Amino acid sequence: MDDMTMEQEWLSQILGSGTKPHYTRGLHYLMEFLGVSTGEELLKLAKGEKHFETRVIQFYTWLQEKKGLSGNSARSNIIPIQSFFTYAGCPLRLKHKLPKLHGKIENWKPTFQDLQKLYGLGDISVKAWMSLSRDVPARMGDMLKITSEQVESGEFLVRSQKEGVTGKCFISEQTRTLFRQLDAAKITLPRSQRGIDKMMANASRIAGLAQRLNQHLWRKIFITTALNQGISEVIWKVLTFKTVPLETLTYYLQQGTELKEHWEKITAGMPLEVRSNGNGKVTSLEEDGKLFAEALWELVRPVVEKKRLEKLMQGGQKGAMGLLEMEAMPTDPKEGLKLFLKLRKGGENERGK
Repeated sequence: MDDMTMEQEWLSQILGSGTKPHYTRGLHYLMEFLGVSTGEELLKLAKGEKHFETRVIQFYTWLQEKKGLSGNSARSNIIPIQSFFTYAGCPLRLKHKLPKLHGKIENWKPTFQDLQKLYGLGDISVKAWMSLSRDVPARMGDMLKITSEQVESGEFLVRSQKEGVTGKCFISEQTRTLFRQLDAAKITLPRSQRGIDKMMANASRIAGLAQRLNQHLWRKIFITTALNQGISEVIWKVLTFKTVPLETLTYYLQQGTELKEHWEKITAGMPLEVRSNGNGKVTSLEEDGKLFAEALWELVRPVVEKKRLEKLMQGGQKGAMGLLEMEAMPTDPKEGLKLFLKLRKGGENERGK
């Protein structure tokens, strides 16, 4: 190991095949930030500065602002930095100076009814972002770089920051229409993760959802939908910017048609709007409302029957209420609930006299 550099020695003792590229990338990010090119230069710089840890804290902010990483991803890139300096005998004192890594919000699995409710109650900005997130299952940093011109083109290539993988994005007519409306209204989507998170958190509160829809969940939903449809692993990996053999990636990027057909099938299985099932019946939110009305009518129906019977036992009454009392019991739950409210209101008026 005498002819190895400090960086090579450090990397040689890292055994994980997935860990080594991550550690290499983290160290090279720091070199880029500090304007140095070797591990030896990093060590020299650290030994020459009394408060080198301040540089690492600034590096954490730089990763988010310049590389578009989330706070969690930026923090994970500090781990290889700590590992390198510890290996070199110059451990960094970073305890309590940087936020801890936090677990991903994956314990909540939103249903399509949740998504449809959020979409239906959201403003044009929320709708546009949700539609784009459904179409392009990329990471937040890559999503924020997508331009209106790319959306309008319908198809474009994106090179993911984290994986360094080039993938093709397809845009639905729904998303293109929403972005045109944004442009016409001169509305600009937030251009930072914090801005998007704030927008979606507010939309989730309005929709009454228990948690904010974490951006990472879109990729989970996309992959789950693909798996449920029996789409091959290679296809959904290409569509979600995951690593596949180069020749396979090249084939699908050049061929295009087959890839788009699979994308259309997957996104069709992720409806953001309530749809009719073709038989005049509705699904999701409207169906939920119908079921609620039916259940409530079953609860209040005995009360309505009792009130009608009481009125009839009294010999009936003249006027609008009297005519109402002689009508047959409604068969439609909504009409039954209207009758319940009228009878209840009539009873309250009589008590008030």
